[in-house]
Amino acid sequence: MDRNWALVLLAGVATAPAYADDRGSAPPTDDILVTAERREEPAQDVPVTLTVLPAARLDDDGIVNLDRIGAAVPNLYLQRNFGTSSGALVFLRGVGEGDSIFTNDPPVGIYVDDVILPRSTGALLDLLDVERIEVLRGPQGTLYGRNTSGGAIKLVMKKPSVAAPAAQADMTAGSYGRIDARAAANVPLGETLALRVSGLTRHQRGWGRNLTNGARVNDQDLQGARAALLWEAAPDLTIEASADITRDRSTPRFPQRFAPDPARAGRFTNSFVTPNGSIDSFTSDDTEPLNRTDTDGVSLRAAYRSGTTTLTSITAHRTLRSQIGFDQTANPPGVGANIILLQDQHQRQLSQELQLAGTAWAQRVQWLVGGYYFAEHNDQLTAISAATPAGPDARFRNDDFFNAPSRAPGTSGNWSPYEPRLDTSSIAVFGSATLAIGDRARVSGGLRYTDERKRYAVSFLTAPDTILALPNGRLAQRRIAERWTDVSPRVEADYRLDTASGEVMAYALVAKGFRSGSFDGRARNLDFVLNRQTAIAPETVWNHEIGLKSDWLDNRLRINAAYFINNYTNIAFSASRVTAGPPDIFRQNVGDARIQGLELEWSARPLAGVEIGGWIATLADRFTRLASSPGCTAFVPDERDLDLRFTPALRYQLRASYTRAVGSAQVRVSGDYSAASPYSIALCNEPQHRVTNAAQINLQAGVDWRDWGLQLAATNLADRRYNSGSVGTIGYPVAPREWTLRLSRSF
Repeated sequence: MDRNWALVLLAGVATAPAYADDRGSAPPTDDILVTAERREEPAQDVPVTLTVLPAARLDDDGIVNLDRIGAAVPNLYLQRNFGTSSGALVFLRGVGEGDSIFTNDPPVGIYVDDVILPRSTGALLDLLDVERIEVLRGPQGTLYGRNTSGGAIKLVMKKPSVAAPAAQADMTAGSYGRIDARAAANVPLGETLALRVSGLTRHQRGWGRNLTNGARVNDQDLQGARAALLWEAAPDLTIEASADITRDRSTPRFPQRFAPDPARAGRFTNSFVTPNGSIDSFTSDDTEPLNRTDTDGVSLRAAYRSGTTTLTSITAHRTLRSQIGFDQTANPPGVGANIILLQDQHQRQLSQELQLAGTAWAQRVQWLVGGYYFAEHNDQLTAISAATPAGPDARFRNDDFFNAPSRAPGTSGNWSPYEPRLDTSSIAVFGSATLAIGDRARVSGGLRYTDERKRYAVSFLTAPDTILALPNGRLAQRRIAERWTDVSPRVEADYRLDTASGEVMAYALVAKGFRSGSFDGRARNLDFVLNRQTAIAPETVWNHEIGLKSDWLDNRLRINAAYFINNYTNIAFSASRVTAGPPDIFRQNVGDARIQGLELEWSARPLAGVEIGGWIATLADRFTRLASSPGCTAFVPDERDLDLRFTPALRYQLRASYTRAVGSAQVRVSGDYSAASPYSIALCNEPQHRVTNAAQINLQAGVDWRDWGLQLAATNLADRRYNSGSVGTIGYPVAPREWTLRLSRSF
C-alpha cells in the first residue's frame, strides 16, 4: 500500500459536500439551501454531484480568494494561470483549458449571481461578501445560460435586506508585508428598499526578488468594490441591481527555470533552479513587469411571481481591460534568449437570460424553460519581444509593444506584433422538467439548443495601426467566420430510501456538454495564418454517472459518492514546444479520450464541537483516438498512453476542527491536508512538466468574543514548493508558507 492510500485510511473521514453555518453540536446534515437546479432546495436533495462552501466555511478556513477552493472540491484543479496575477486555471474531472487567451472558451464556467465570466483573465476572484460557492461537476447546459461542458462554479453573493442595518469589517496582517482590509454594510432604505455595499484592498510587497535589479516581485496590489440594490416593488415583483469594479496592479507571477537533465542533453528535470540558493530568487530580464487589469460590470435581475409560476430576467454587461507582460524564458540579461510576452486585451460582453419556471399536476412536475443571448467582443495587441540589454542596470520597457520584436527575417515566418480579434454571438433555448413518481422516485429530462457564431480576424503590424504589407502588395490580415449548432440532452432518475438507520438517495444520469469551436489566437506564422489557418472543431463531453447521497447515525455521519465516465470528443489542446527562443505554442484537436473516476465525500461530528472530514477522488484517463500525432513520441512511444493534463490518479483532502465555548468566547482550531499523486501539466508529458510533490497543509486558530473575532492562520505550512503551471523550460512554484493575523468585527 503506498503512502497516499495509508494516509487516507488513517484519517477515515472527509469533507462534506455541504456545511451548515451552525458551528455547535448540530448534526452535519443541517442542509444549506442551494440553487444548483435553478430552484431553492436542500443540497442533499439535489440529484447532482456538487460541493457547497458556505460563507462560514470560507471564513473559518481563511479562504479569501478563489484559488484556495481547488483543495476543497474533489477533482477540481484551480490555480493562477501561467504568469498572470488574476487569471484562473481551471480543470474539473480532467476537462479544462490551459491557455488564457480569449479565443478559447473555458469549459468550466465561473458565474457570479448567474452571470458568466467568460474569460480566464480576471476570473480569479477575491471572495468579497460571498454567501456561498456551489461547484457543480459535469455538463450543465440544460439549466444555465452559457453551455459549460465541464461544470460550473457559482458564486452566490450576499443580498441586501430590508430587515435591519448590519456591517462587518476585518483587517489582516501577514507575511511579506501583507496588509488587507475588507468591509461590507447592509443599509435598509425603507420598507421595500435596501442597499448593500462592500469593498476591499489587498497589498503585499512580494515573496520573490529579481536579482537582476533587486526588486521585490510576486507582490499584490488590488482594490475592489461592489454595490447591490434591492427593491421589493410589489408582493410578487422583486428587482435587484448590482455593480462591481476591480483594479489589479499586482506584478505578474515570475517564472523559475527548470534544471537541465545532466544525463540527457537538451532535456530538463522537474526540479527548479535556485539562484543564490533560493527558489524565490529570480534572474529575469523583466525588470519592469507590467500588469494593469481592470474589470467592471452591472447587472439587473427581476423576478415576477404569479401563482406557482415565476418569470426571471437577468441582464448584464461587463468589461475587461488587461495589459500584461511576463517573462517566457527566465534568463538573466544577455544570457540565451530574453523573451517577454506582451498582451493588451479589451473585452466587453452583453448577456440576456429569460427563465420561466413553475409546477404542474398538483406540484408533481417542476419545470423550467429559458432563452439566452450572449454577445462578446475581444481584441488584443500581442507582441513577443526579444530584450537584449546588457549590465545589471539594464531596463526593458515591456509596455512598448513595438520594442525589439521577436520575428523571423523576411515575411514568411513568425511575426510580431499582431492583433487578433474575436466577435461572438450565441443564442440558446433550454428546458428541463422533473416528474415525481410516488413519494420516493423522480425522473428528469432536459434539452438545450445552441446556435453560436464567431468572427475571427488577425492583423500583423509594423507600427501602431499600421498593417504589414507583403512583397506582393497584400496586407497581412485575415478574417475567418464560423457557425456551430448543437443539441445537448440530459436524462436523470433518482430514488430516495428512508430507513431507521439513515436516509439514502441514489441517482443516475446521462448528460451531454458542448464547447463551441475556437481559433488559434497564438498563431503568428505568416504563411500559416494568412493561407492555411482554419477553425478548431467543437468539443463534446458525454457524461454517464451514478451516485448516492446519504445521512446516517441520527444525522451525524454523511457519506456521498459518485462514479462517472466521460467520453471526451475532439479535445482541443493548446500545447508548447521548446525552442531556442520563446516556446512555440500551437492549438489543435488532438483526438478523443475516456475519463472515469470515483468521488467519495464524507463528514462526521462524533463529539460535541468536533468535526472531522475529507474526500477522495480518482481519475483514470486514456486516449481512445488520436486525430493526428501531437509530436510527443520522444517522451511517450505510444501517444495513446499520454496522460491528459491535471488528471492525477488519486487526490484527497483530510480536515478536522474543534470548537469550544470558553466563558463568553468561542475558540476554534482547525486544519486540513491535501495531496495528489503525480500528474502532468503539458500535453507531451515532458519530465519537467510532471508534478510529483503536490501536497499542502493549512492551519487556523481563532476566537470569537461578542462582536469581535481574531484568527491566526498558516497556509502551505510545510513550505512545499511544487509546480503550479509550466510552459517550455519554465514553471511557476506555488506561494511559500505564509502567516496571517486577522481582526474582525460585526456591527
